[in-house]
Amino acid sequence: MFRSVASFLLLCLPLLASAQLRSIPPDAIKAKMKPPQNGVAEVGKYTFKLAPGAQIRSTDNRIMLPVMIGSEQVVRYQLDAQGQLFRVWVLSPDEIDLPAPKQ
Repeated sequence: MFRSVASFLLLCLPLLASAQLRSIPPDAIKAKMKPPQNGVAEVGKYTFKLAPGAQIRSTDNRIMLPVMIGSEQVVRYQLDAQGQLFRVWVLSPDEIDLPAPKQ
C-alpha cells in the first residue's frame, strides 16, 4: 500500500512543478516589445537602453538572451534607477488576458 501511494506521489511531482505561477511585480508595466538590437529595445512607444545585467524571462520563466526574441512580444517590464530596461517578462497567452494588477 505504501509503495503504491509513494509511486503516485512521485508521478504527481512534475505536474505540481509545472503548475507554479511566476511572480511578476505588480508595478511591472505591460507593453509590446520589438526584438532588441545593439543593446536597445523599443517597448511600446519608448526606446530603452538595456541595463547592465538586464534579464529577459521567457514564458516558462527561463532567462533568454536578447537575440532569442525573434518577433514582437507582449511583455511586462521594469526600469532601473537610470531609466534603463532592467527586467522583462515575456507573457504567455493566459497572462496577456489577465487584468492589470491593482496598485
